[in-house]
Amino acid sequence: MQDSIYLILRKIFFWFFLLAFLILTPIIVYYSLGYKFDAMAKKFLKTGAISIKTFPKGINVYLDGKKIKETTPCTIRELLPKEYNLTLEKEGFYPYEMKVEVKPSQIQDIDIFIVPRMVDITKLKMDLHIYKFFVAKHLFGETIIVFTDKGIYFLDGDFKGARKVSSQIFEENIANSIENLKENNGRFLFWNKNNLWMLDSSQVNDKDEKYPGAMLIYKAEDEIKDVFFGFRGKYIVIHDGLKVIALDAENLKVSFPLYELKSVRSKIFYDSRSETIYIQDKVQGTNGFSLFRAEIIPLINERILNERK
Repeated sequence: MQDSIYLILRKIFFWFFLLAFLILTPIIVYYSLGYKFDAMAKKFLKTGAISIKTFPKGINVYLDGKKIKETTPCTIRELLPKEYNLTLEKEGFYPYEMKVEVKPSQIQDIDIFIVPRMVDITKLKMDLHIYKFFVAKHLFGETIIVFTDKGIYFLDGDFKGARKVSSQIFEENIANSIENLKENNGRFLFWNKNNLWMLDSSQVNDKDEKYPGAMLIYKAEDEIKDVFFGFRGKYIVIHDGLKVIALDAENLKVSFPLYELKSVRSKIFYDSRSETIYIQDKVQGTNGFSLFRAEIIPLINERILNERK
């Protein structure tokens, strides 16, 4: 009796494990090959993955509302091919939400800069009424130029250093009309549509409290559209209406007409590194515009060689 029960149990276990082997083996093989069963589609589908990098690191990740155990950087694998809702959250930062389409056998790379909430804002400690400011970048960092009710000041980017460079006080409406500012070797140019000023910071003497004024060096005949330092910093290139003028920075009475533009919509750019001027101008006899360029140094050398011939 016991032997017959034992034989029956052996047969049951044999067929049970055989059936389990036949059922589970394909499933295990499918999973090892990167497949996963989709209950909605009722079939195995090739999976994909999402690789997430953020700055800063350590951001919490939510996929379709469910929190992932790992923080960034991380890779979420074995995802069925479909669209997912991805949310990145961390205290002190704005939550970042996006939709990610996962495709079979592919890794979707996500690289996100997480924006901090602007809470701690540093105020300038000096008692100044700021009319206008500009940021001039240079080799050693950046300088903030501020037009105030007490003159013109230079500030370090971190507000830790302040230096008065001019006692000249621009009226608030004039200060606010200034469109741009450029710097070269301590010389600062700033302008509105009608006037161009230059301030030489090398003339500042803090010990004697001598602060030069900003010199008005050019009044527009039409409208100042852009200004550049050119010719190795010796000249100031001015786009005034249809004219392009070179003004001697040392001798302001000397100027030369560089180019006559054909349209008020024309633009110029002077690259001081290569001493090359680029001009977007109307093509003669057409309504179209093209781009022109002239390299100043080769042009000078060419003229000298021609003269020697």
